[in-house]
This record gives sequence, C-alpha cells and structure tokens, in this order.
Amino acid sequence: MSQSIRQAVMQASQAWIADFNRQAFADCIARYLPEAQMQVSPFGRFDGIEAISQFWLGFAQQNPGELVYRNVEIKVLSDKQAILSANWRMNIASGFISKELWTLADDGHWYLEEDDFSVLTQLSEPPAPQQRTALVLVDLQNDYFKGGRFALDNCEAAAANAAKLLHHFRSNQLPVIHVQHIFKDPEASFFQAGTQGVEIADMVAPKGNEPVIIKHHVDSFIDTALSQTLIELGIDKLVVVGAMAQACVQTLCRSAVKAGFECEVISDAIAAPSLSWESQDLSGEQLVAANLISLSFGGAKALSLDDWLIRERLAG
Repeated sequence: MSQSIRQAVMQASQAWIADFNRQAFADCIARYLPEAQMQVSPFGRFDGIEAISQFWLGFAQQNPGELVYRNVEIKVLSDKQAILSANWRMNIASGFISKELWTLADDGHWYLEEDDFSVLTQLSEPPAPQQRTALVLVDLQNDYFKGGRFALDNCEAAAANAAKLLHHFRSNQLPVIHVQHIFKDPEASFFQAGTQGVEIADMVAPKGNEPVIIKHHVDSFIDTALSQTLIELGIDKLVVVGAMAQACVQTLCRSAVKAGFECEVISDAIAAPSLSWESQDLSGEQLVAANLISLSFGGAKALSLDDWLIRERLAG
C-alpha cells in the first residue's frame, strides 16, 4: 500500500512541477485545498487558498521556471496522507522544502494541505547555464604530497591538472568549492588538526569567497555544509578532482548522484595510494582506473582534462 501511495504522491508532485514550468499557475493553485496553509521563509505565512493564490500570482510576475526537485523523500502517513521533502532550484531561486503534506480528497485526487518551504537564494536574472556547474576539489592537502604523512602515488601530477582546471573556473568566474578533511582524533596518522599536513596545498589553495567545506568523514555530505552550499549556488553538475580515488572521491560522487546532481570526474586529476588486498598489489594508477570504471556505472562520467577543456571550448 505505501508504495502505491508514494507513487501517487510523486505523480501529483511532478504534475505540479510541470504546471509550474509551463507557467500554468492557476493549475498549481488549484492543487491546494481551500483551507491549505503555506509557510514560505523568509516571506511569511499564507492561510487559505486566496492568500496562497496572491503569493503565487505575485511571484509569477518574475517569470519563474525550470523548477527541479532533488533528493526527494516521501513519508507515507496513512492511505490518505503523505509528506514530501526535497531540495529545489529554479531559474531565479533555490531552496529546500521542509514539508509538503499531500492529502487524498474525496474526488480521488491528491491536494496540498500544507506547504512549508524556504528560499535560500533569489536572483534578479537567471544565471548563465555554465554557472550551474561547480568545480569541487577534494582533499588536496599537504599530507597527500611527497614528504607528507600519507603520500599518494600521483598526487603532484593530479594536483597540477586540478590547478589548471581551477584556473579555468576562476578565469570564467564559475563556482569553485574546496573540501578539506580534518580528523577529529588528535592522534590521527594524517590530516591532524593544527598541522601543516592538513592544509590545502598552495597550488590549489582557496581564494576570495570560495567556500571551504570542512569534513570529518569519508562522505563530504555527512555533517557538512556541502548540500546547502550546492542548493544556495543553484548547482546542477559537479566536476570533481582530488583524492583519494577509492575513498572520498568515490563516495562524494555516489552521494551527489543519489542527491540528484550530475557528476563528472577528471581522470588525470585524481590521486590514490598503492594498496594491497590479499595477494593483489595495486599501484595508485591502477586504483584510480579501477575506481573510474566503478563510477562509470551510475556514478560519474570520466574525462581527461584535455577532453573536458576541448568540449567546453567547442560548447562556446
């Protein structure tokens, strides 16, 4: 039963999104119950269909569209009610939905009884399409380089290519996000707080207002500001470089795809250590290749730096 209800609510939500994107706002408003309540942060509370209608018709004057929901979760309360939560972005705004309470009415259709969402970013004009792609540099910290506490096989070469890509993003004023791993354990063997090894390498060090996401886990989304940062920036796609291929890079891509983002990995800007498993000895280069193969199955598209730059130049 819960699966069929979940599917019905998802269909109702998708129909609402489709109406919104074709600017059929009267049809969107008709999907609210007469006594519905809507809470919009930071704009206030709107009680009843008339107040909700005034909000949406006023908002329609800004020509919103291109609405996308990501990381959708639906919790079934009963055979007639379910709660949807999600992240969202459109052409001129982005934010998250705390609660859409969908209720099955006597006419057999699902309607919104409660709508609680937040607007984190609002723009006067839609951004250029390329602004929807962010470069994410993962854990390119001193301990991974020669002389560090956990040197990787190919970190210098990978970081050099990451630096070239970083220059491209900065030159074109595109979003850049840095991820820095700091272990909480004061006895950690590397990435120890307060050491030089935990610092991001100079060649890819953050500049200006570029966000730095501090993490304490392999997954860059756990207990960090990464998800909110991506929502605030209105990002659709991540271009990922950094280390380690088999750990933080692999996990970041999997978690990002699960949350609804597209991922590309720059194959020659990824580093890994030499590792052994039982009788198998793998070099860093082999480990990178194995993980790129793994990610190619529903995780990320892998391109070399040159191929990525050529494609972007051709796209113009």
